[in-house]
Amino acid sequence: MRVPKNAEVRIPSEGTVLAGTLLMPAGEGPFPCVVIAGGTMSHTRDGRLIDPERVVPERDALKRLATRLAAAGYASIRWDKRGFGGTPPGPRPATYRDETADLIAVMHFARRHPAVSRVAVAGESAGGYVACLAAKRGVPADAYIFLGALCSPIEDLFAYNYGRLVAYAAQSEENHRWAQETSPFGLALGRHYKAMIEAALRGDETYVLRYGDRVRTVPLDRWREELAEPPHEQFRYIAGPVLILHGERDMNVPVEHAARIEKTVRAAGNSFVTRIVIPHADHSFQVAASDEDMRMRERHSCESFNRRYHEDLYTALAAWLRKVTPTGAKSSHAPHPIIHKPRPGSMAWDGIRVVGDVTDARQNPGVTTLEGRIGPLLKGEGCQAHYIEMPPGLYCAEHPHATESLIYTVRGRWVLASGGVRKLMRPGSLFWFGAGVPTGYEVPFDEPAFILIFKGQRSEESDEAFFEYLRRLAGRLEEERAGGQPFTFDELPPEHPACVFAVRVNTDCGA
Repeated sequence: MRVPKNAEVRIPSEGTVLAGTLLMPAGEGPFPCVVIAGGTMSHTRDGRLIDPERVVPERDALKRLATRLAAAGYASIRWDKRGFGGTPPGPRPATYRDETADLIAVMHFARRHPAVSRVAVAGESAGGYVACLAAKRGVPADAYIFLGALCSPIEDLFAYNYGRLVAYAAQSEENHRWAQETSPFGLALGRHYKAMIEAALRGDETYVLRYGDRVRTVPLDRWREELAEPPHEQFRYIAGPVLILHGERDMNVPVEHAARIEKTVRAAGNSFVTRIVIPHADHSFQVAASDEDMRMRERHSCESFNRRYHEDLYTALAAWLRKVTPTGAKSSHAPHPIIHKPRPGSMAWDGIRVVGDVTDARQNPGVTTLEGRIGPLLKGEGCQAHYIEMPPGLYCAEHPHATESLIYTVRGRWVLASGGVRKLMRPGSLFWFGAGVPTGYEVPFDEPAFILIFKGQRSEESDEAFFEYLRRLAGRLEEERAGGQPFTFDELPPEHPACVFAVRVNTDCGA
């Protein structure tokens, strides 16, 4: 096994010396290097959030990202922010000016390093804003990756994060008690952010925030900086290849901001832009809870940090990097495991109904939807089965169902996706998914795939009720497509993880 080379680095910046990690892939360089600019949740080089009022779960989003980049053949640099980890604090509370100076110092360090060929910047959340400011100040990267980046005025950000928390707390006494116990500072921000913005506009240096028996003096330097240089206006300074990645269920920055960034970058004359939304991922690109109430609570308690990371993030990033800045290193990414066929099951013959041929369209009517032709087969006293014939070229993004299912592949090949992990399914394959578990269905082949879905409960009393449900589903899917949701491989960029995996299992897809 090729082991990446990990080196501690110390990089002088304005008023401090940054402590960081340079991670090189195994082999001989030079390599393209990704400079990882952490956001407001990443105080340390690994991506840990330090909260002065509470202990939050460990978070290592940046370390994971660096490790996966090394496995794909790319170097990376990440560092502790001022006053955290091994980096001493500067002469004042860190501002965006300081963070921009730090990013520029790291970019210069990377440019001068003999083992580095080109320099890309990956801006996580507010790190994307800092990347824009560095470009505005005349220090561009060769390529940019924006990970859940903000593209709106500061007031919108606070309304989305903390205004919603106030509204959530007002829904019930239990919600209010939970919010007070879990995120009292966030609740106070939600009630005071408008007054704080007014104070920043007046030029006030600080704002004294009182909540419960606590008092916190909040520096307003960053607020004034964002008001003077609004985040959504800075993306026009970005030139060169751009990859915009955003979680579909981001509770920190609305997913619509990804499209805004693309629009702003293109309007400035840069057409080399790829935008990919990762299904069911949150701000850290971890697989978010399917329940909206739970997502709200996990976002403000930081319990979302305990969830698994979405594999599509790393797949999409590596594929895009290989296109815009190829590396000479060989990828050490492990191949996807092969699914083995299950053992044959048994059948009970008490109280029998028989479908002579489940694939006979004449015997088994269905409704054609964007997900394929779907129709009922059998209903028992407490179970049911239906079929889906998925068309060639289908892309159906991950989505959850309220009840568990067993799904058997009768004919054709297709790809099962869940949490960014993909498996090639063939005739004879059988899988189970639990209630609320997101699953996606992809057919990167020239022939359709026919699957059977078995459920341990009846969802409709009659076939006609099921047909009515399918007709509503067909209309809803058409609305989603009109709103921009892709349903075929032709609608996806080649760097999309579904396309990357498709080329692995069907070489004709890359032709």
